[in-house]
Amino acid sequence: MKQADRQQLWLIPATGTPATHVVAEVALLNRERRTRTYAVPDPLRPMVASGALLRVPLKDPRRSAVGVCVQTSEAPWDQTLPAIGELLAARTPLTPELIQLALWVAEYYFCPPGVALAAVAPILSRDAPPRMLRYLRKTDAVAARPLTPAQQSILDALRDGPRLRSDLTRDLGVTPARLRTLLRAALLEEFTQPEPATALPEACTGGAFDPDAPEDRFELSPAQRAALDAVSSALSQEHTFLVHLLFGVPGSGKTEVYVRAIRAALERRRQAILIVPEIALATQIVARLARRFQRVCVLHSRLTPAARGRALAAIASGAVDVVIGTRTAVFAPLPDVGLIIVDEEQDHSLKNLAAPRYHARDVAIKRAQLRGGTVLLGSATPALETWHNAHTASHFRLLRLPDRVGDARLPDVQIVAAADSPADGAQGMLSPPLESAIRETLQAGEQIVLLLNRRGFAAQLRCPACGLLARCPRCTAALVYHRADHVARCHACHLALPAPANCPDATCGTKLVATRLAIQYLHDLLAQRFPQARLLRLDSDTMRRRDDYARALHAFEQRQADVLLGTQMVAKGLDFPGVALVGVIEADASLWIPDFRAAERTFQLVTQVIGRAGRRPGTSRAIIQTRSPNLPALRCARTLDYEGFAADELAHRERLFYPPFARLVRLILADPRPAQARDEARRLSRGLRRCGETLDARIRVSDAARCVAPRLRDLLRYHVLVAAPRDGGVQRLLLSAAAEKLLHPRVQRFVIDVDPLDFL
Repeated sequence: MKQADRQQLWLIPATGTPATHVVAEVALLNRERRTRTYAVPDPLRPMVASGALLRVPLKDPRRSAVGVCVQTSEAPWDQTLPAIGELLAARTPLTPELIQLALWVAEYYFCPPGVALAAVAPILSRDAPPRMLRYLRKTDAVAARPLTPAQQSILDALRDGPRLRSDLTRDLGVTPARLRTLLRAALLEEFTQPEPATALPEACTGGAFDPDAPEDRFELSPAQRAALDAVSSALSQEHTFLVHLLFGVPGSGKTEVYVRAIRAALERRRQAILIVPEIALATQIVARLARRFQRVCVLHSRLTPAARGRALAAIASGAVDVVIGTRTAVFAPLPDVGLIIVDEEQDHSLKNLAAPRYHARDVAIKRAQLRGGTVLLGSATPALETWHNAHTASHFRLLRLPDRVGDARLPDVQIVAAADSPADGAQGMLSPPLESAIRETLQAGEQIVLLLNRRGFAAQLRCPACGLLARCPRCTAALVYHRADHVARCHACHLALPAPANCPDATCGTKLVATRLAIQYLHDLLAQRFPQARLLRLDSDTMRRRDDYARALHAFEQRQADVLLGTQMVAKGLDFPGVALVGVIEADASLWIPDFRAAERTFQLVTQVIGRAGRRPGTSRAIIQTRSPNLPALRCARTLDYEGFAADELAHRERLFYPPFARLVRLILADPRPAQARDEARRLSRGLRRCGETLDARIRVSDAARCVAPRLRDLLRYHVLVAAPRDGGVQRLLLSAAAEKLLHPRVQRFVIDVDPLDFL
């Protein structure tokens, strides 16, 4: 250092001089786990507030990032703060309530706040351009020649101001040629403007409202009335947080309670959200609720980005009263949500499978708690966690619907022991009792629902000589044979290959045989044995386009098909009065999955599909085919004895310290190098166990183990499971592990899944 420089050191103060700044806490839309603080420049102070979208500088002055302002404050600072670079949008769908909810999601599910904010308002990370509307207006030009009466009527219609071109042509029956004549004569002028936020986009329904809908004259049963009164009472207590579990047998009229509860919320000038697990359910429910409410909007994953952006803008503007959708609808930016309904709350599709790995039911409960609202959870087979909360938590209330509405009766249920496993061939796919019942039902002109929860033509291609399976080259999963296009698909990584003909072992070469026959085979078998039957298949292989679900459900509802066969999506809440027979093929298949929830899933699936039958007066049947007829889950499902099943299963889980008596977190490490994934998983397990011992002796950390599906997309997978008390032990452990720098393993992919539902 030069002598002159040393002489100037006295000019630098020993400590910073405090100065008061308006600062903004900003969550970057990336994977940073903390927010950053930025100074707000004076010109931007009136516009920067919670929810503003900003561009901010990073440490490298040549780089910048986009972030969301989560809060602003004014406080003294004794250090220089970087300043916000640019205001990208002063207003977004993110209200202070939604920001608070997103930060809770980030904390509870241990994900970066920017990732949670992008999930709450996807328009931030995928900006949708506004739809441009075409308008016509009258000019001041004078006609050079006399106008026809039709031309004059067009100009008269525009005397009071511009109008949408589409409205004008519809109302006056104007042809495009006539408009072109007036435009060429400069008597009309066409211009475009963005669609106003208050307009209902195509995702919203507003034209089918019937103020005298026949459902409104339906007399509620005493149980329905008691449930509605309980929810209405909670809504009357302003900003009171309560969760109601509406526990009712299939067909007990839960949807009508939902509708009347929504009306009770609207009467109190608040809005409502109805969450359903499947797009197919959203399609059917929207069609029915459009008659009952004027301003309804639907949100689901099959909307285009532009349509989603327009729907969110309409919702945020207050142009919508009721939002119906799948799990993302829980974040709908309604200004004043008073009621959130979660239908089929036990369904696993309510859990998001990508970061943030939230469960829509739990997020709905938290949102209502933040707002002081009411939650209504509906199910005939509640998740055991919800059932336990309904009996132990002070903010839960249990409401019962023990009987079907009207004169509808539950079906007569028969469990049939399949003589031969359908896994080994065609025999056993349709047992004699089920085949006979199908024939009798078709002759009576009634409809049938058949469930086989296995996609494709055959789940395996097996060598009969050596037993080898054709497997995915990128995964360990068996390839599923799809005979229609003669391909073998991996349902884990979605790889598609030409179906192999011979054994993968070159020294064997025996011709492969299709085993564990699936839904495509069942379709062909039914077409062969019942050629007169009109078949409709509902699974993810046939429902590919956005409107396939709606068309298929409408066709079955209009009796354009006799037999609806499909995977688990046919079991979820669909209401078809004409169904007189339900059949479940291989009902015990899911019981052999290595998952502590296997019995619960089997019971729920079988019970739900039984409930599709008997939705109108008269007799109906349900036939359950299984190789293990004495399993407790199936015996309880046969009599719809949910409470007996829940009591036994909860006692078992309490002994094993499983949910709902503990919280779980699953940490997955994947890497193309087998030793790397294994060694990093072992290091993580040891570190988590060390942290757990210092926090709570009840925390249990498993050894590192290979996943049930040990290879996926050429990555070798290991996982570590943690069970902790329900009082926040999981979050405390993860925070401690983050402080110890344990949560940055040297692997290609690392996943933290809090409250996991998938253990494969």
